[in-house]
Parts: sequence; C-alpha cells; structure tokens
Amino acid sequence: MPESVEFNCNISQHSESRGLYRSCKQKHGRTCKPYEQPEKGEKGKMSMTKATLRTEQLLKIDLAHIIHPYAVVGQNTGIIFESTHDRIYLVDTNGKEYIDLNAGLMCCNLGHGQKELQDAIVEAIRKTDYTTSYYGFSNPYTIECAQLLSEITPGDLDHFFFVSGGSEAIDSAIKIARLYWHHKGNDRKQKIVCLYNSYHGELGISTYLTRMGQGAPQRGFGAEPGGFIRIPGYYCYRCPFGNKYPDCGVLCARLLKTVIESEGADSIAAFLVEPIQGSGGVIDPPPEYLPMVRKTCADNEILLITDEVMSGFARTGKMFAVEHYDVVPDIMTLAKGITSAYIPFGAVALNDEIFEALRGQLFMHGMTYTGHPIASAASVAALRLYKKLKVTENAAKVGDHIRQRLENEFLPLPCVGNIGGKGMFQAIELVNDKESKAVIDTDVKIELWRKMLDRGVYGRITGALLNRMFITPPCTITIEEVDKALDVVLELVAKLKSK
Repeated sequence: MPESVEFNCNISQHSESRGLYRSCKQKHGRTCKPYEQPEKGEKGKMSMTKATLRTEQLLKIDLAHIIHPYAVVGQNTGIIFESTHDRIYLVDTNGKEYIDLNAGLMCCNLGHGQKELQDAIVEAIRKTDYTTSYYGFSNPYTIECAQLLSEITPGDLDHFFFVSGGSEAIDSAIKIARLYWHHKGNDRKQKIVCLYNSYHGELGISTYLTRMGQGAPQRGFGAEPGGFIRIPGYYCYRCPFGNKYPDCGVLCARLLKTVIESEGADSIAAFLVEPIQGSGGVIDPPPEYLPMVRKTCADNEILLITDEVMSGFARTGKMFAVEHYDVVPDIMTLAKGITSAYIPFGAVALNDEIFEALRGQLFMHGMTYTGHPIASAASVAALRLYKKLKVTENAAKVGDHIRQRLENEFLPLPCVGNIGGKGMFQAIELVNDKESKAVIDTDVKIELWRKMLDRGVYGRITGALLNRMFITPPCTITIEEVDKALDVVLELVAKLKSK
C-alpha cells in the first residue's frame, strides 16, 4: 500500500456533525485523521485537495486488485463509500453525501449508524470473538437470537439453522428439505420447483435456482446439476401467457399443479418461491397466488419454501412478506435485515413437522460461521430495535406514501410502464413507450443512474430486464426524507422522452 494513502477513521460514534470526523481518540493500530471537507475554489467547484488525490490513489489500487460482483472486471464506478450516518446517508471519500434509496442492497433495513446496534457488536466482541456451533456447542447470543426469532416468525416456524447469508440459507434449505424426505423414507423426493425471473443467490445450489431473464448468474460457471424444474412466475405487466389479470384465473399459480401431475408428486421435494420477487424487479404476485400454491403443495405433500431474504424484517410493511397473504410456509429463509447488514448473518426457519423428523438424527451440514456469536449479538440488537423503533409500522406508513407518489406522479410519465411492490420494497419499470413496453435503452438508463448519483441519490436500475428502478430505502426513513430523494428521481425520469 503506498504510504501516501491514508485511511481515515470511519467509526460513526466519532461524528460530531453529518459524516465529518472532527476527532478520534481511539487507537486502531493505523493512522487515523480527522475527516477533511474538500475545499472549494472561488466559483464553488471542488479543487484538487488531499481528499480527491487520495480518492484517485484508492481507485487505482481498487482497479489493480479487486474483483467486484456484477461488474466488469477491471472497472469501477469511480465512487468509494467511506462512511454512513443518520440512517439514510452514504458519504464518499470526497465528502459528498448520498441518500441511500436502496438500503445498500435492500439489506440496511434499520438504516445506517444505529448506535445501539453498533454498541451491541462492540460489547459482544469485547466479551468473546469466536466459538463454534459444531458438535452441539452453543453461545448465549445465538440462543437468545433463536428465542427472539421464534416470537416473530409466522406459525410454528420456531426452529433455526444459522448461516452467514442468503445464499447459504437457500442452499441449506434445499438440503434440509431433501433430508426431511429421506428421514420420512422417500428418497425419490429430490426435485425442486422454482420460478423463472427469480433470484435466490450465488452459491452451489442457489446459483441454479436463480433464473433472471439475462441468465448471467449461470453463464460460464459449468454444467448445471439436475433436479431443478422451472416454471413461469407471476409478472402481470408482462404475463408470460399473454393473459390479463384477473380474467386469467391466476394461471401462473395453477401451473404448479400441472407440473406436479407431469413430474409426479412423489419425485418433488419442495416448491421455492419469493413472496415478492426481489432482484428480478420487485414484482408482487396477484393476491391469490401464494394461497393457491400453498394449498397445492399441501395437497401433494410437497414442502413450501419461501425466500424472505430480501422481503423479510419489515421491508414490505409487515415483518415478513408472507403475512400479506396469510400464508405459513414449511421452511423460510432469512438474511439481510436479520442484522440490518451490520454483520453477515442468516437463518433457515423450520416448522415443527420438519424439526421432529430431524430430531435424534445426525445432522451432517454446517459452516465455520454457523451461529457466530458476534453476528448473533448483532441480530439480537437488530430484532430489539425493530420493535423499539416500530420499524414495521413506519415502513407501512411511508410505503403507502411512496405508492401514492408512484401512482399519481410517476406512472403517468411516458417512460414509466409499471410500478410494483409493497412498503419499502417498490419499483418503477422504465420503458421506451407505454404501448410497446419496449425496455428503455441502455445508454439512457446509465445516464439516468449517473445523474441520480450526481444529484446525491444512490439507487439501482436492475431486474430481469435491467429496467426497473428500485425504491427500497431503509425502513426507518421518514416521509420528508424519502420525498427529497423521490423529487430528484421524478425530475430526472420526467425528462426522459418516449420513442
């Protein structure tokens, strides 16, 4: 590392004003300096200061050594986020602030800089660092985390296997589903049914359950193992059957029964579904969809697995998205908001039936960080904050406000074709024109995204067709704060011209 590159302290407790670290009394074993606001020239433009020089040096090191996910290797955005504060703000190495309209990657549900959560992590790490959960060992933090989760998870989903993130949760859920049927004496039940346009992760099994439109997560990573059946999912705006809701009779849900009859119920272990599709575009299903597939699974002795990695922990205006549809799955995957992303963590929730089938059997599955005490402590603090701050209620209230603005101000615009989602989990679909629904041009989309960043709004335009702008801020954002970001987005989207 070049000696000229200095790493300023970015511990939020040192902040005396929005993101500017005026003093540091902690000893971190490295050089810590007060954060310097970039100087301005005579006309208000940023001059070439120590901060901008440092940024350039860091970017060069980044390009030389770091491979970024979902990015062209050897390229970066030119932006380095160094600090966060006041729930909704990101600050880059030049001192510029951005409203986080994406809650990181739909994961910072409690928002940035929550001191109680930070303090809980620090307190835990002073007491312990790592203890294993293998061989039946445990720690108080993981035990308390399990107890708190059991108080909020739907139905009898009271048993948990802990992991480090969403992809591990999905992989573990699939293995547990197959193991359940093994212990029930039916080793033929191995197949997993999932949806096109879905996103479930990036590991061994989850990679092949992810099927967004461009197919990028699978391309070039080797041959796919067998045992996965994909069917068209819910996407009423672009119905894969060319139908129109509600005259369709919710064919997308009825299709599951047809597939089961074709494949044989005795060969299918589980149906995996997102209650609201996340990275595929933040697309919510018809209200009948989940109850219908729940009944189909129950009638055919097939486990229902719901992926709540993105939609869980207040994001939709309820603690879990399945609550909107009065559905209780057999297995539920959790991550992201479980710690508000302060530390990587996740869980697989199991119902009583599955737990009892596993009881007394040797469970030969686990990872080094299963039940990590510090991650568990972070989750305990986060779960308490959801209740204390009434985050679910805020997400519902502000989410209703967002929906009203999207319907009344965004949807009439010539380049907005569709809106979707619930609570703090919403999106707008950008099109060249409403009639053809043609996906917005790539260069227009990139320019729009860059202008948002220039105006201090961090967001994403993604989805299966890479044309849905996510409105997924921290669930603690206020109406006034979200309006500030939406005003910028509205102004920019309104300037787009249909083709």
